[in-house]
Amino acid sequence: MMDYNEENLKLVSGLIVKNLTPDLIPKKWRQRNSINPMFGHCHTASACLQKIFTTKELKLYRAQDWCDIWHWWVVDTDGKIIDLTSDQYYSMDKFPPYESGQKASMLGFAYRTRVLKLVERVKKELDKID
Repeated sequence: MMDYNEENLKLVSGLIVKNLTPDLIPKKWRQRNSINPMFGHCHTASACLQKIFTTKELKLYRAQDWCDIWHWWVVDTDGKIIDLTSDQYYSMDKFPPYESGQKASMLGFAYRTRVLKLVERVKKELDKID
């Protein structure tokens, strides 16, 4: 969909974060998201990034954190961790659970719908730039 390089990664990452809104997370997480704005967005943000740059360039990873909640991020072909929502941990003086991460596939059903909604938002903004 788009060439994977540092410039494009920075551009797309910024657009993804800018477009993360409470309607993109399950209702059960919205209260917690209201005090920690990145909470609940990790799967949607990471899967969106992977959709834009392809599964060839980025692999989805996940692991359970200290609260037994799944956290998601992507890893590129050079092994670089890209976690657009890591601040949900760092803002609480915690660390994301990267050390126990395992490759995973994008979730289906309502999760997929949210990812595709975010992809469309980002594509619209990218179209304005072209």
